[in-house]
Amino acid sequence: MPTVLSSMPFGLAVGTMVEWASHLLSQQVRQESFSTAEECSSRLRELTSNSDDNGASRTPWPLIQKLRVYLNAYILRKGLIIADLPGLRDLNLARKAITQRHVRECHQIFVVTTISRAIIDESVRDIFDLAGSADLSKLDIICTRSEDFQLRGEQARHDYPAEGATIEEMQEQIEADTREISSLREEIDEYEQDTANLTREDEDQLRTLHRDCRKAETSKETHEFALLRLLMRLRNDTVSHHLQERYQTDSVVTTNTFCVSNTLYWDNRERSATAALPHLQLSGIPELRRYCIGIVAESHLRATREFIQDELPAFLVSVRLWVEAGSGRASAARRQQIRDAVSAIQRELYEVCSLRSL
Repeated sequence: MPTVLSSMPFGLAVGTMVEWASHLLSQQVRQESFSTAEECSSRLRELTSNSDDNGASRTPWPLIQKLRVYLNAYILRKGLIIADLPGLRDLNLARKAITQRHVRECHQIFVVTTISRAIIDESVRDIFDLAGSADLSKLDIICTRSEDFQLRGEQARHDYPAEGATIEEMQEQIEADTREISSLREEIDEYEQDTANLTREDEDQLRTLHRDCRKAETSKETHEFALLRLLMRLRNDTVSHHLQERYQTDSVVTTNTFCVSNTLYWDNRERSATAALPHLQLSGIPELRRYCIGIVAESHLRATREFIQDELPAFLVSVRLWVEAGSGRASAARRQQIRDAVSAIQRELYEVCSLRSL
């Protein structure tokens, strides 16, 4: 906040602080709800932007300690909390400091960058350096806009020579489909120019042409998707390989790369399951979602293992000591029952730990 205010004239800075204080002190904890994601997003922009709608730098974000957004989403139901932080290269030093402080509190870090710049994006290096200095071991990379590229014709075959023959064959299939569609549409247009004088044979032929045209369009769509899937897979693998080479030698233990496409996901998620599934899988989002859910599952497993291996045995030892020390007013028979129960539990724990170590 001092950095923000120091860039203003003195009078404006004082007025801004007074305005912030009067606006926020009366509502230190405030809850707001919205019926749509767009309304929520708009409100968050108001609270976090550098200026208001008139361009004045009188926004309250420097005085906001934390914004919590609650959403009824399956990925969040198991306890996952996602924090969206500014980048380390933010020109606003206050935001940069927020990122440096909160990154150290995260159990898992995702560096988000567009796939076209992922290999050369120095902000990725900044996050890895920060993670190394903070002894953080779980850091992964998300490359967005995986569908956003232009690799066609000679360029695609040049960039991926090992798949050149396959790419060329796919492109020829698409061109053949395009020619067939064009030819069929020309025939359809000829018949439809004089629909009033069509004979029954002409009507049958027109229906056949429409059916063939739809089949050709479906074939072209299938071939185009197959080519898109191949090119996306090739680029995703290439980018992931370069990122692994560049960052796997760092002190960070975990470095997974996820290439995702919001466009493919949102454009197809409302289609039927059969039609949508190939596009949703290609978007990479279901895989990323499963990974995030797995983070929570791993955390629960780790907590359970610590309880079984450390906390529960320690409790049983304390119970045994308590029994051997006299266990209050308990009778000898009662103390023996407690010893037997403790021994049985310890045997069960030993078997569980033995199975876990196999």
